[in-house]
Amino acid sequence: MTGASMDIVDDIPKGYEDPRWIEKSNSIKGRDNYTCQLCHAFNPMQGGLVYIQRGDYETYHHYEAASRSYIIHVKDYDFTVNFDFYPGFHLAMPRLNVHHKIYYRNRDIWDYQDDCLITLCEDCHHYVHSLNDIGIPVVEEKSTGQSVLIGKTQPKQYQPRLDHTDLSTFPPFALVKEDRWGVELREQDKKGFERAMAENKKWYNYHETFDNHVAHISYFKSYDPRRNKHTPEEIKKVADFIILDFIEHILGFSKKK
Repeated sequence: MTGASMDIVDDIPKGYEDPRWIEKSNSIKGRDNYTCQLCHAFNPMQGGLVYIQRGDYETYHHYEAASRSYIIHVKDYDFTVNFDFYPGFHLAMPRLNVHHKIYYRNRDIWDYQDDCLITLCEDCHHYVHSLNDIGIPVVEEKSTGQSVLIGKTQPKQYQPRLDHTDLSTFPPFALVKEDRWGVELREQDKKGFERAMAENKKWYNYHETFDNHVAHISYFKSYDPRRNKHTPEEIKKVADFIILDFIEHILGFSKKK
């Protein structure tokens, strides 16, 4: 299929607030491990637990935004690592969307086979809809049971944005801090900060270092010997790996930082 030869179909799908679509989209996100299938950004806040293989270890991740606590459970070793972020510090989580790979004219948006739907983060979702030479195929179903390709959707302009009052617009797992005083703001941010103050909104800035003033790190192991047969030394070794892996490879802080 070449997009240049296809008609543009202007029908706008509706029903994204319908409980049936919300139930369907939550099911697809769960199937996809609450992970964008393009950039692999994951959201351990939306789905409760997200499975992530880290090195040789099976881990389950959960982030409680209200308490700012990031929890990693290491399956076979039956212990958890807790990153309890101090007041003012937050992790940005990606906003996950469910994308239709194809549209059926006159069909409700929740009435699709699962393989027609895919989880994307909001940024990747906007990007996919912006591809000029592709668009989303639109199909019409005939009474004979056949489906006929009738065109594609109009590509939308891709406009990545960063809103310092909205955590979901920061890159996934950006470490940010609340800033109510406008300290060291870049010139282009000052107006936005002043507007946020006038509207009584929180303002967030990137935090450049990860140190003892950002989070309290601890780990807890099961004391049931029937469930945990590993020695304290073995558990500490794995915990040290999980902690360093999270800071360096998920949060993106190098040893220099």
